[in-house]
Amino acid sequence: MKTSKNGIQLIKSFEGCRLKAYKCPANVWTIGIGHTGTVNGKPIVEGMTITDLMAETLLAIDLQ
Repeated sequence: MKTSKNGIQLIKSFEGCRLKAYKCPANVWTIGIGHTGTVNGKPIVEGMTITDLMAETLLAIDLQ
């Protein structure tokens, strides 16, 4: 299944975009648009930052 542009905008509106790692309410390190996996093979850790382009890329990967 493919997520529509409207679906992606809805996800972005709920998640927001944070370019610096933070702990979500579930106490999980998160970055970008709700991404909790790795970034370039590295775990998300305190102080990690990414670009807007990387946030968009990670969202696209997460939606696959």
